[in-house]
Amino acid sequence: MASAEEVGVEPPPLVNSLGVLKGIEAEEGKVKLAQGGFTGPSDAEDATCADWARREIKGARGSALSTKTIFSHCFVVPWSSVGFRSLYGILMVFLAIVVQVAVPLIILVTRQPVKDLSSACPNQSSYQTKIVGFTLSLYFVVQTISLCVNKLRGLGFLHEFVDLGFARSLFIKLAVLSQFAGMAAAGGAQFLLFVGNANGAFVVLVLQSLAMTFCLTVDQNVVGHQIGSWTQHRLSSITKDEMLNNGIGIGREGESIPKSSFDKIKLLVFSEKLVLLTVVATGTGWIIGVTYCM
Repeated sequence: MASAEEVGVEPPPLVNSLGVLKGIEAEEGKVKLAQGGFTGPSDAEDATCADWARREIKGARGSALSTKTIFSHCFVVPWSSVGFRSLYGILMVFLAIVVQVAVPLIILVTRQPVKDLSSACPNQSSYQTKIVGFTLSLYFVVQTISLCVNKLRGLGFLHEFVDLGFARSLFIKLAVLSQFAGMAAAGGAQFLLFVGNANGAFVVLVLQSLAMTFCLTVDQNVVGHQIGSWTQHRLSSITKDEMLNNGIGIGREGESIPKSSFDKIKLLVFSEKLVLLTVVATGTGWIIGVTYCM
């Protein structure tokens, strides 16, 4: 009987463990190329890269649905008429911004233990106090990173993929801005409070740390269960696959994805990595500074 080579037919590729591993590595290489940045050639036509983009988009949508903030509530509130939900939303947005940003800033301005350069870094607390300060500072940074991964990713998804008009998008922009401002202000306030009370009781440090951590999540804490469920239902209705990116959609599994949707998720992933890198680098220096100066 003639072999495959003799009749001019190419034999089927050998399927073994090494071949499967190389196939996985090839797919991972395509995904890494797609994640490389938000510029450059698009790989939206490649099925592997398209599936990666769809997974990232669905993950970002999950963050938006699971993290219900007063800003995302206002994003879907009916503004055609003034009612309870619109009035409640505006009031709670004001409350969230005041507690999340203004209060830490007020502490920065009025609670100044640093009178001159000689007292800027006293370094007079005990080793036990420094250990407690280090642990609480690490918790603050971890909480901040968690917010960046979950809340900011969800807000970025709503901003990039859900078009409800310019006026509603302002709530998402305001949410992102207040989150960054709140993280910076709370971090600075905790630094001053820890340095100024380094010789105090441990419970004081714990309460101060919890207060600054609470400031980071005010926009979530003011959303009750019923309002959160109402918001989640509306968000899930307007973020279906076929409606994303202003109705362009994200395609089907195993197929290509629209280039605009692909480029938007690349930008979102790139921005997220940049923010996380900045937070990790800044947070590491902040932890070392707090621990040393206490």
